[in-house]
Amino acid sequence: MTMKTLFKLLLFFSGLFQILYYLNLIFLKKDYPMPPNVNDLASPYNLADRVNGFYSEEKSSLDVIFVGSSSIHCNINPNVLWKEFGITSYDFSSDQQELGTTYYYLQQAFETQSPKVVFVDILNSGEDEELDTLQAHFSFDHMKNDQYKIKAIWNRTKKDRLEIFFPLITYHERWKELKLSDFQFRPNRHDIFNGALINIFSEEQVKPEISDNLPKYELHQNTIHWIQSILKLCRENDCECIFIKTPIAIQYEPFLTYFNAFDEYCRENGIPFLYLNKMTDEIGLDFSNDYLDIVHMNWDGQQKFSTFLGKYIRDNFDITNKKGQPGYEQWDKDYETMIHYINNFQDLYKNQQN
Repeated sequence: MTMKTLFKLLLFFSGLFQILYYLNLIFLKKDYPMPPNVNDLASPYNLADRVNGFYSEEKSSLDVIFVGSSSIHCNINPNVLWKEFGITSYDFSSDQQELGTTYYYLQQAFETQSPKVVFVDILNSGEDEELDTLQAHFSFDHMKNDQYKIKAIWNRTKKDRLEIFFPLITYHERWKELKLSDFQFRPNRHDIFNGALINIFSEEQVKPEISDNLPKYELHQNTIHWIQSILKLCRENDCECIFIKTPIAIQYEPFLTYFNAFDEYCRENGIPFLYLNKMTDEIGLDFSNDYLDIVHMNWDGQQKFSTFLGKYIRDNFDITNKKGQPGYEQWDKDYETMIHYINNFQDLYKNQQN
């Protein structure tokens, strides 16, 4: 093969990959049907922006990173942490994210950020050997293309690897529903909500009771593997790691026995774990008003819980309040824009629909 032929082949494949890259961007699902929420007022990409926005953050600018499933982005609001405590943070979470996926999200996060503390929600244990296809798409479609994404897909999927590596295989039939926003989308856009999803409406829930007579449950070895892997990764990056279970209204026994087992394992091994369903009175949560559903809070609950968590961070970690410091003006702007959307939600949402 001559150098000229080789050059032509390289040029051809380079062009082909560029075309596939942009086709993937166009056809990827960037939002999905949800109850009316504040994020939809700011962007047509309520699914993509939450993950993608992390990559727009200035290098080494975040004090705290929250990782995990929708229990993170629906229940913790970084803009509240900024307003009340001058803490910079981001919800680097994805729907149905489990501990195995969280490990790779953190590997990616540490490439650009040097947080003092990471909070890891444990709703999804990571005990399964592989993710189902929908869960994998939620986790990886909008993750930055790098070695950690490749490792994550390879290690957390098996039968559907090819379509997770190349989502166009899954989404090629979306051409019937493509909108102008699909063609205008560009990754790594700044997210004014810093990863949070803000629900407005409420649905009455029942405060869960944690029974003292739950069946004994042993953590799966895969779960223990991911716990120890996450702890080791954080130690290597000089970062504190706090496992948490955000307060939820689930009363399904298998979940409760898993949470108890996680709590027991952490106590026996000296691992920080906040089982926050045991602190709902201290947080001030009203289960009749503060939730959208059994797992996700609305704005009222999100404010209360974020303020509680901010006090915990302030009291337990040496993090400087950056309010008023030069270079942090965008955080003030993000908070003010968010509050404008929240305070005028009904009118703005109605106008948007019209």
